[in-house]
Amino acid sequence: MNSVEAENLTVAYDRRPVLSGVSFAIPEGSLAAVIGPNGAGKTTLLKALLGLVPVAGGKVFFPEKDGRRPVIGYVPQSESVDWDFPVTALDVVTMGCYGRLGWLKRPKKQDKRLAWQMLEKMGMEEFADRQISCLSGGQQQRVFLARALAQQADIYFMDEPFKGVDKSTEKVIVEQLKALRDSGRTVVVVHHDLQTVCDYFDWVTVINMTVVANGPVQDVFNCQNLTAAYRCNMGGL
Repeated sequence: MNSVEAENLTVAYDRRPVLSGVSFAIPEGSLAAVIGPNGAGKTTLLKALLGLVPVAGGKVFFPEKDGRRPVIGYVPQSESVDWDFPVTALDVVTMGCYGRLGWLKRPKKQDKRLAWQMLEKMGMEEFADRQISCLSGGQQQRVFLARALAQQADIYFMDEPFKGVDKSTEKVIVEQLKALRDSGRTVVVVHHDLQTVCDYFDWVTVINMTVVANGPVQDVFNCQNLTAAYRCNMGGL
């Protein structure tokens, strides 16, 4: 069963196509990378799937399971977050519960307990009362992943979660993403480090304005598809 499906998806900014005729599917329980050169439309693809940018054509499907629509979590690029907003790390993670609570309900003890547990998972419990603006880039990313975990989603979309983090934080994030995958969740990650694709992911979507290849890493992550996407010889990868 697929968790994510796109059919002939097209997005344009000021009538300039950014994505054209994108069709692909990602199976349930996959840890999937979206890769491609700068300007290929990777972030736009995630936003189009989530309904955050207008779509000029095509359709997006999140198939129901057991008669229920999937819960979707999202971790945006760190540059798009207002880190000066006056909230603590624990406040940020607790916000992940609002999808279940509704915005007008106050978090209960069990919600705050869940938020604390997610901070612990990311090794950030000692920073719970620290203002988010006072944390390092890697610490901020850990907090935002903890927030996503608190959403208890079925499908997660993450836009370059490893960007600007240290090796220890990257290791923690990878462990959590693999744990989500192993629990049956689907995780879709915009990723730029081609050297780690085979180690981190089991599924890959290669794009450059349209889909070049989509499938299991061992089948489609190869020099031919990468050369077609990046438009340069990737034989030395």
